[in-house]
Amino acid sequence: MKNTAIKCKTDKGKRKLKRFQAGALPLIHGIVERIGLREILYNHICCHGNEDVPAVETLILLIFNLTLGKAPLYELDQWVRSIDFRCLGIEEFRKVKFTDDRFGRALDKLYKADRASLMTDIVVRVVKLFDINLDRIHNDSTSLKAYGKIPGKTTTGLELKRGHSKDHRPDLKQLVFCLSVSSDGCVPVHHKCYAGNRTDDTTHIETWDTLQRIVSTPGFLYVGDSKLCTDDQLSYIVGKGGRAITIIPETWDEVKSFKEDLRKKRKVKEIIWRRRKPGSLNEKEYFSTFKGEYLTTKRGYKIHWIYSSEKRKRDRGIREKYLKEAEQNLTLLNARINTGKLKTKEAIQEAVGNIVHKCNIEEFFHHEIGKAKETYRVQVGRGRPGKNTKYVIRENILYTLSWMRKGEALKREANTDGVFPLLCTNNNISAKETLKAYKYQPALEKRFTQFKSIHNAAPLLFKKIERVEANMFAFFIALIIQALIERSLRKKINREKIDGLEVYPEERKTAYPTTNKVFSLFNSISTYTINQGSKIVEEFKDELTETQKTILKFLGITQDQYWESGLMTKN
Repeated sequence: MKNTAIKCKTDKGKRKLKRFQAGALPLIHGIVERIGLREILYNHICCHGNEDVPAVETLILLIFNLTLGKAPLYELDQWVRSIDFRCLGIEEFRKVKFTDDRFGRALDKLYKADRASLMTDIVVRVVKLFDINLDRIHNDSTSLKAYGKIPGKTTTGLELKRGHSKDHRPDLKQLVFCLSVSSDGCVPVHHKCYAGNRTDDTTHIETWDTLQRIVSTPGFLYVGDSKLCTDDQLSYIVGKGGRAITIIPETWDEVKSFKEDLRKKRKVKEIIWRRRKPGSLNEKEYFSTFKGEYLTTKRGYKIHWIYSSEKRKRDRGIREKYLKEAEQNLTLLNARINTGKLKTKEAIQEAVGNIVHKCNIEEFFHHEIGKAKETYRVQVGRGRPGKNTKYVIRENILYTLSWMRKGEALKREANTDGVFPLLCTNNNISAKETLKAYKYQPALEKRFTQFKSIHNAAPLLFKKIERVEANMFAFFIALIIQALIERSLRKKINREKIDGLEVYPEERKTAYPTTNKVFSLFNSISTYTINQGSKIVEEFKDELTETQKTILKFLGITQDQYWESGLMTKN
């Protein structure tokens, strides 16, 4: 929010009303102070005598901005001038001009710091202070697109490359952001940036080694998507005393053989878990496991074959969608045969093959290309036909196209709907425990959604690749802060046994408030001063609502602390 000023005439001269944003800044400040972020950063980033503002203080402001929602560096000075520094305890820097160069130099210092040790210090402090359970850790990655040219390569190997774009922008270069979170509140505990063409199946060993040093024991449960499911990675983790859960890719022979058996005959299964369908108030979904012992051919890892009622609906819906799409395209093709480039059987066969292959339904369609002869008379020579005109009989080959669904093949395929395999390297973990662990993986996807669409991590708009890498580290800290706020509120709601907080429009309550909704609730909260010349003649502030007061209480922040924090002591 911009700093606004209103001038008015009085008996004593002109007065100016200034507005400063408080908003959600004190909430972020409370977490920063609790984990001692300044102290940790000062231990890793040294002060220099010629600095009017230590780089750490500039980085703290940057982290505040990233947590709220990233603004470009060139807009940060305007944002800084709009906030109330008293809420952050750094009023001494009120008159400092925080230019984009200042923030850029601070990122340069962060890049040169030992960020691996810095990350470990921050995470260990967070885990200890907030009593975060690290028995299970989830890992995944996303891609961040970049506009413009950001050349070069960092000392860690980060460079922008074209790769598989999860932003659906294969035309842009990107980096890969790998993130690991706890199953206790989805709090980030590790991150690493890779070149844009790096694939997940080459990152898990490095990630697991780092996590093992943070957790101080290899026995935690490591959960990842199908890219974790390679023999090299799984055998490495198991060989070091670790445990892993992942989903097996369709390309594995074990998957192909099991589903082929299902197509031939049904297998016995038993329900292991019922729950309310996510996003629904009254619909239920259930999960079953197929009876019997299933192991991987190599190394004998446990396979839990899971059946999901909702996945069955999705699988059938997707297949029906592709079947109808193929039929529509075949109908359009049928209208064009015997014309243009579709005058031969080979050309028609190729066109049909392209349609069914694109929709991936080759085994579910039977098609036939028929052949018919058309005869017609052609006059020999020119001129008007008469009684002596001669004609010759000619033949033309016409093709017909017909198709139909293979009912038996579709019926057999329906037996595999809703079925997916989970691999667990520990045979003592039940199918239900394995399933519940894997079903937490979408929480990490929501972190990525917040990261990219709410905190505006993409697109990358820097000119130096080193600053990109440093900024991603600052984003990692911002993600920790917003996750801790979210976790603290949800745990307090559960402990107090209340319905939730009124953070949605029309005073609707939720027991699972997101940090973004909480921040939005505080957006309009500001402080005001009336200045006459250089003198402040009056001050006032907005009133807090009951919901806002409850949030502050749940986060351990008094109203006095919200409006004015003590001056911080530098190291």
